[in-house]
Amino acid sequence: MYLIYHRNSVMDNLAKGQFFGHSRNEMVVNGLTVVQSAYHNLTSCPWHYHENAYFAFTTSGHLLETYKRKDIALSAGSLTYHYSQEPHCNSRYSPYVSALHVDIDERWFDRCDLRHTRPEGLWELQSPDLKIIFARLLAEAKQGGTEQGIGTESLVLTAFSKMLQLREFSDHKPAWQEKIKELLYAHYDETLSLTSIASELQLHPVYLCQQFPKLFQCTLSEYVRKIRIEKATERLMNRDPISLTSLAYACGFSDQSHFIRLFKKHTGLIPLAFRKLVQ
Repeated sequence: MYLIYHRNSVMDNLAKGQFFGHSRNEMVVNGLTVVQSAYHNLTSCPWHYHENAYFAFTTSGHLLETYKRKDIALSAGSLTYHYSQEPHCNSRYSPYVSALHVDIDERWFDRCDLRHTRPEGLWELQSPDLKIIFARLLAEAKQGGTEQGIGTESLVLTAFSKMLQLREFSDHKPAWQEKIKELLYAHYDETLSLTSIASELQLHPVYLCQQFPKLFQCTLSEYVRKIRIEKATERLMNRDPISLTSLAYACGFSDQSHFIRLFKKHTGLIPLAFRKLVQ
């Protein structure tokens, strides 16, 4: 489908699977509609809302998304979840923007027994786990194949499982949880020691090692690796011309082979194959 925005037009409601821009490679599976959308030299789109809940994974470029109470700056690697009927508009598009959308029919929530636990409202999803899931979903969408439907639904279900875990721990998270996330993102490309991290947080290293997996569902070292993969996918999606060796070092990996091995483990593709798909 191709929705063209005219300055004087009004579009209050976008039906199932509809998104502004040029939508291509649409796939429908059991109530999920996966759409890859491209925005060529679009300046803005009007206030609107969507009939269904959906995920939006920005895969290149940048833009500003405006809601009644906040603005969200989106760029390659940004991931959001929108409950249905959330009014918003978009502006400040870079010359070329693309996104992967997953539109979710109400019946899908019922069929997967998620109606009473599904998230509501607007979620800015910062978890490297979730962003890697959608990088993998992007690879699935671009590769196609008869097994794509099963893979897509499995990944979306995994994403909701991760989101519910995040919500479960959000009500009783310790004060240092956000601080350690900021610390790890700020220094993901460096070699950090457990003692230096614990000292910065004013925590005992043993206590930190015990509590971190409860809050993040993985070890501290695993979390750092996921951030590095997240950052590498962002640069690949933004068509960074850097060599894979330089990219590996820039993202904190010890060497290219280590980077390739971990990238494939998390996304299902080696970096070169992922780069070719997104280009």
